[in-house]
Amino acid sequence: MLGAGMLIAAPAAAQASQSYDIPAGALSSVLDQYIQTSGITVVYDTALMTGVSSPGLKGSYGPGEALSRILAGSGLTYRQTASGGFAIEAAPQTTSGEVRLDAVRVGAAGDVDLMTSASSDRGQTEDTGSYSTNAVTIGKGARSIRETPQSVSVITRARLDDQNLRTVDDALLNAPGIVAEQQSSLERGFFSRGFAITTIQYDGVPTERNSGFLTSPDLAGYDRVEVLRGPAGLFNGAGQPGATINLVRKRPTKERQLHLQARAGSWDYKRVDADTSVPLNDSGSLRTRLVASYEDRDFFYDYADSKKAVLYGIVEADLGANTILGFGVNHEDLDSIPFYTGVLRYADGTDLGLPRSTYTNGNWSTLNVATTTLFADLTHQFGANWKLKLGATKMREKNTGFSGAACCSIALGTTSESTTTGATFSAFDQGLIGDQWAVDGNLTGSFEAFGQSHDVLLGANYVHRDYDNNGQSYRGPAYNPFTYDPYSFNYTPSEFARPFSSTTNRLEQWGVYGSLRLALTERAKLLFGGRFSAWKTRTRNRVTDVVTTQYKESGRFTPYVAATYDVLSNWTAYASYAQIFRAQSNQFTASGDPLDPATGGNAEAGLKGELFDKRVNATIALFRTIEKGRSQLDPENPEPCAGSPTLGACYIQDGKVRSQGVDLELTGMLTPSWQIAAGYTFNATKYLRDRTGNGTPTLNERQPLSTFTPKHLLRLWTSYQLPGAASDFTVAGGVNFQTKTYKRSSTIYVEQPSYSVWSGRVSYQVTPELRAALNVNNIFDKNYYRTIGTTSGNWYGEPRNAMLSLEAKF
Repeated sequence: MLGAGMLIAAPAAAQASQSYDIPAGALSSVLDQYIQTSGITVVYDTALMTGVSSPGLKGSYGPGEALSRILAGSGLTYRQTASGGFAIEAAPQTTSGEVRLDAVRVGAAGDVDLMTSASSDRGQTEDTGSYSTNAVTIGKGARSIRETPQSVSVITRARLDDQNLRTVDDALLNAPGIVAEQQSSLERGFFSRGFAITTIQYDGVPTERNSGFLTSPDLAGYDRVEVLRGPAGLFNGAGQPGATINLVRKRPTKERQLHLQARAGSWDYKRVDADTSVPLNDSGSLRTRLVASYEDRDFFYDYADSKKAVLYGIVEADLGANTILGFGVNHEDLDSIPFYTGVLRYADGTDLGLPRSTYTNGNWSTLNVATTTLFADLTHQFGANWKLKLGATKMREKNTGFSGAACCSIALGTTSESTTTGATFSAFDQGLIGDQWAVDGNLTGSFEAFGQSHDVLLGANYVHRDYDNNGQSYRGPAYNPFTYDPYSFNYTPSEFARPFSSTTNRLEQWGVYGSLRLALTERAKLLFGGRFSAWKTRTRNRVTDVVTTQYKESGRFTPYVAATYDVLSNWTAYASYAQIFRAQSNQFTASGDPLDPATGGNAEAGLKGELFDKRVNATIALFRTIEKGRSQLDPENPEPCAGSPTLGACYIQDGKVRSQGVDLELTGMLTPSWQIAAGYTFNATKYLRDRTGNGTPTLNERQPLSTFTPKHLLRLWTSYQLPGAASDFTVAGGVNFQTKTYKRSSTIYVEQPSYSVWSGRVSYQVTPELRAALNVNNIFDKNYYRTIGTTSGNWYGEPRNAMLSLEAKF
């Protein structure tokens, strides 16, 4: 045996990526050069090296991916040793004698096998180069995807970079099963399985974001985006059962690193990013990370633009061998000329056929959004089996703007386009200050009993949000989209359309949760738990100083149960059931009583596999969600309803809906040179019951709950590094495909047919430190509506566009 790499800068699990320029040659020679450059201990038997070659190593990689590329095609694999080094060994063989693909196996990693991590985040995807991960943290603690008995997807840092996914919007538009409804040039609402996504977690701490996001968080300071489809009622309490998003922040590394990136693209797009991690002492026990980004862009529609600055900073300290404290700040400042309402239609829903560059807002429109987030977390390890994590987030959103928009449809008659009338131009002045703070604490651990190891989770969280919203709307002139020119339109509406509004809204949600995972046998596990939740909100009209709505729910218990069985060493079958509730006490019956919550449950069953020695995750899942007791307008008591304290509409509680379907996903490293991220979703939604007070079915009954959710949705992206002399080149491509969607009213039906949008990428490793890449989106320039409306609210998808990027790592 030869022991190589006598100088060890740090354990391998703490190594950041390094740049290499090692030519192809004999495997032993390539390994020796790698050891000398990296300073990492690698042990191997010289007999395994005889007559074996290696493609070499060019580029910047972490230890795991570097060894995978060096061993590509050799029939050898590696494992990480308890001391932090690596051992090379022969790859396992199948029963047919075929050699398995090169493995990434990490030992001594605690409760889950993880890819090599360069920071305190055990599920880190940065520098792994992979489109998948063996650890997710959205369910508290670090668990493999296979051990999580629900549909979970992860958009890793490698995918974010390769596909130029710069915001949460971009990531979710490429995540399996997620559908977007565009609301403006900067806002979208997201839906999963027909239900709105209302919760975003930051490192596991939940925050409330209503039906969409005021503006989409920038991802410069984040390692990955985790998506849990279906309800997360164990952690979030009241809410929609569609999905939960978890944004995992980048953490400082113990090794110094610098990452620079510049981008330029279509519609005068420009962006620069700088990301540096610096140890503040010799041991790296005190370290910091700073990320700065600036973006200046126009859009494919006329006149709109935006300028955005992002600053993210974090300091992390090892308070001892078992305790880590982190605290930091994230600030985003956005100045823009926005676009609201989208493209209009004729009054009967007919498409106006306007060009994709159409802009229908006033040239004096402005919007500024500033978001500042302070956060802190503390992690303490009790012995080998128990961990306490405390996290807190304080967020302030400040939104000011004055904008004009056209509304709502164009009269369809015999007149020519140049004299078509019907729409009007309006304006609104808005101001919003939102303060939100949230805390989450949880204890995870395991204990031995009856010859097996069992897992425990105990936790609690609290969310408090205050919104202070002011607005004034103005009535403007008639509007003609065929002759409108935003560059010369100077009329500013000044006639009040409705009285000035000023409201405050307070929302509080808190709860305690827990679960116990019993190991019945080595293969069979039973998980059960639940959450006790309380929730209340109050809205005050500041103009009249009257509380207009005030309602609460308390003592709600939502149970959760799941079972898993390892049918093979790398395949696990699972089934889970979670109860849900959604508060409706802001709506009232004719007698003045608040509605009880809508309740229901989500059942899911499937099969999860870890393929190619845990480099690839595969999921097959069947799901069904039923929600009952939904509110419906009371036709026998029209608005204003005398029994309602808000003098709004009266409601009955008789609705029932169902969402069911199939999720398929395959993500990860098929070979050291070939990555894939593929997700297919079949989803059918339906109103099972939607009736009037006298029992007469409405137009909705037996129709889809979400007509803008396609039945079939495919998201595919794959990347391949060319072999041999062309190994400096990597080619990638993918497609987003969906079947038809539609919107309708009592008289109008609007449809967007099925469509596919193809994208591609070519990158070139100029030097070990520098990479250049060209991305082209919508290669075939497909003309389609990403979001449709029966009158306004029609948003074109982006035409063909290109992005050139230069990336340097040191």
